[in-house]
Amino acid sequence: MVDPKGSSSWLKSLNISDIFVWKDHGEYGALVAKIISILVPVFFSALFFGKKKGKIRGVPVDVGGEAGYAVRNARRAELVEIPWEGATTMAHLFEQSCNKHTRNRFLGTRKLIQREFVTSSDGRKFEKFHLGDYEWETYGEVFVRVSNFASGLLKLGHNIDSRVAIFSDARPEWRIALQGCFRQNVTVVTIYASLGEDALIHSLNETETSTLICDSRQLKKLDAIRSKLTSIQNIIYFEDDSKEDTFSGSSSSWTISSFSEVEKLGKEGPVEPSLPSKNAIAVIMYTSGSTGLPKGVMITHGNMVATTAAVMTVIPNLGSKDVYLAYLPLDHVFEMVAESVMLLAGCAIGYGSPLTLSDASNKIKKGTKGDATALKPTLLTAGPAILDRFRDGLVKKVEEKGGLVRNLFHFAYKRRLAAVKGSWLGAWGLEKLVWDTIILKQIRTALGGQLRFMLCGGAPLSGDHNI
Repeated sequence: MVDPKGSSSWLKSLNISDIFVWKDHGEYGALVAKIISILVPVFFSALFFGKKKGKIRGVPVDVGGEAGYAVRNARRAELVEIPWEGATTMAHLFEQSCNKHTRNRFLGTRKLIQREFVTSSDGRKFEKFHLGDYEWETYGEVFVRVSNFASGLLKLGHNIDSRVAIFSDARPEWRIALQGCFRQNVTVVTIYASLGEDALIHSLNETETSTLICDSRQLKKLDAIRSKLTSIQNIIYFEDDSKEDTFSGSSSSWTISSFSEVEKLGKEGPVEPSLPSKNAIAVIMYTSGSTGLPKGVMITHGNMVATTAAVMTVIPNLGSKDVYLAYLPLDHVFEMVAESVMLLAGCAIGYGSPLTLSDASNKIKKGTKGDATALKPTLLTAGPAILDRFRDGLVKKVEEKGGLVRNLFHFAYKRRLAAVKGSWLGAWGLEKLVWDTIILKQIRTALGGQLRFMLCGGAPLSGDHNI
């Protein structure tokens, strides 16, 4: 027999009486209503829906004489090339968006409050960060910085016909430098910040790069290979809390300047912009070099604008109220296009890191907030590997709980998944509210609690994630 006292306590812990309006029938009446609201749709789902047919994800096409599949946007009869009239390049798009969203938040970062080292039981030390709240620059403020950097780059002596390379982790100055180069029709070479010396030398020499922009912590690496770099003339470094902002060598044939110094040069001596055409090369994007030396891929302004405009059409209700968490490397086309979509829509972009993403991330000090908790993003990008780690961690915690918690989670997940896939007999209405409140809310909280859309790319999704 069921213990009435124990049952009453369990019902109170679920706050059923706050969710249902059947208070006049008591707690047992509320329980009966809940059971009926769940069992009825489950029964009809089983009765009317057999094995679901596989979703067709493409249309048959002829690809070079061979049969293949192509994915089409059913809402568009023609290819999307531009988001609006006049936005034919990334430089035009940026200027027009900044004029449209001048007062909106644009680029945000978190200041380091405290850095400490924690010693584990085996004697190893781990670096932990305590980061503050996000601090923002508006679209109007960022446009001024871009214009100053674009002018300062030429005042520094950069030849407009030569290339600029960016060798750094993602941060607001990365985006500002990129747009500054576009404003003067300078092609940007993007290089993974994790590349080794041989790959870095190959990428810079092959593109005959004359100006290199990097983190201050990369200066020592450059100092060690300077004799092998044949075309570098200028080094611009991003300032940070590191002490590594000077070369160890006694002299250098390079002009070395901080990012703020270049901005100051441009502010004091503005230069008229030289905007590119849509056929101009915007970036030469180097691969990670996982199969040998990295390879450079040339991408035009027209390519980037068309991709950005097309992605805009698949994100529902995208607008200036959205907040995007940027933590993937900007030297990958996936992140570059994602941020360009946010720029186009006037969204706020808060920068983070894979190592500080959540409250439980490796670099976050215990008891302080990770990037997602601090930012509360509505939009996020992720690769399959990141989703796999998140899912595996979640499933592991659920399995550790066992019993009722595990069974409720898997049942709630299947019911909500059926609804997401379009079945009107899935968990909707009152049942959706129940599962969202007592089960799924905790999962959302791990990513800030406001996430409504996730853009995935870089590799095929696994079957568990592919809805």
